[in-house]
Amino acid sequence: MSWYTNSKQFKDENGYDIDGIWYPRVTAIVSIKSKPALYQYYANMPDFKTAETVKEKSAEEGTLIHDTVEAILKGESPAIPEIIAPAVGAFMNFINNNEINAHKVEERILSKKHRYSGTLDVLAEVNGVLGVLDIKTSKAIYRDYNIQTSAYVEALIENPMMPALSRWILRIDQNKKCIKCGASLRTKGGNEKITTVYASAPCNHEWADIKGECELKELKNYDHDIKAFLACKTLWEWENDYWLKQI
Repeated sequence: MSWYTNSKQFKDENGYDIDGIWYPRVTAIVSIKSKPALYQYYANMPDFKTAETVKEKSAEEGTLIHDTVEAILKGESPAIPEIIAPAVGAFMNFINNNEINAHKVEERILSKKHRYSGTLDVLAEVNGVLGVLDIKTSKAIYRDYNIQTSAYVEALIENPMMPALSRWILRIDQNKKCIKCGASLRTKGGNEKITTVYASAPCNHEWADIKGECELKELKNYDHDIKAFLACKTLWEWENDYWLKQI
């Protein structure tokens, strides 16, 4: 693959060295799957450079929310930048109204059986149920997340002492609502996007103050999802056959 200049770059960008052995990373493996929503994003932008700039800035803001939330789950008291205060406020309201007990936060996991690694967001008890809690800062919960979280569960249950695990996506975001029609205005990465209510009439929007939102969704059909992940892994290995042979 010509976009990697050498095997070291390929290894650094796609996996981890653990105890002297290199393992591909879950997110690199999942990236082999097509992402129509991402392609549509690029199509709607004026040019590639602008799209990349907005995407990178958006990722920085998402990482800021992600890191702040994880610090809180670790029992820390991080400073909360004003730019993400509504989103973090929604998260605080969520944990005040639910029983969340974090056991592991931002921890490396490894599947020796299937030969891959990854970084788990949170292993937590949510209202008395143990499972993988994956934190997202997207505008919606996408089906791709099922594949990613199934890989984390599969690695964790290689430990025979690990009980059965649930999976959740905890989506944290912030936006403005139109007080006239209910449309949403989401600003991320310096880019504004309006999502209208289905079948709503044209509206001269009047936006309320920005508010955070926190959504928890339990993921079902683990057996189906892990098959999809392992299929992604097979395709990823086929696509990267040249570099894998080098290492």
